[in-house]
Amino acid sequence: MASTTQNANNVVEMAQVVNQANQAMTKVSAAIPQEAKNYMKTAKEKILDSDKLRSFSVFFGIGEDSAYSVALSPTVLCPRLKHNILFFYLNYILLAAVVFAITLLATMLNPMTLVILAALAAAWFVVIRATSEGSVTIIGITISRKTASLIMMIISGIVGFFMVKDIFFITLGSSAGIALIHALFRDASNHRLDETNSNATAAASVPLEQEMA
Repeated sequence: MASTTQNANNVVEMAQVVNQANQAMTKVSAAIPQEAKNYMKTAKEKILDSDKLRSFSVFFGIGEDSAYSVALSPTVLCPRLKHNILFFYLNYILLAAVVFAITLLATMLNPMTLVILAALAAAWFVVIRATSEGSVTIIGITISRKTASLIMMIISGIVGFFMVKDIFFITLGSSAGIALIHALFRDASNHRLDETNSNATAAASVPLEQEMA
């Protein structure tokens, strides 16, 4: 019974630490001017507009004539790169997210990563339990729970950074390489930048000569 009570107290104490972190984030958010929040919200809605996410068939040019071609002339290659980046940018972001998720999953399944996460969780458990009375004394120095939690947050952040930094570079390199190859060879000149998904799908079946006529 005593063990069960102690475990319940540890869970409550951990929840209190999380609540303190949430309160800190709320204070940071409240310090941001409303105008800046509105601007960021508008920019987010404009950039992440789901209507700018091109369909699978449009992205790969399925059903189109000459959906891919090799352009060696800079007068053709540069406009194509600009057009494809602006037209498919949300697909490229989604591609990066997929690569990141796959890389993160592979990293999390790594035995070394599991050991590090287990050690970090154990360290948090020890800190919470040691400061169950509000503070802990180490070598004559009294450390409050708030200070101990802050130190553990910093340590967790540093560990997390070194765990994901390789994932970031792998994601950036892989997704950028795939997106660049697609932007170089995908001929989407018959699609306008302001097309919606339905119009883009319809335009995929219209040859460029007919559209110009």
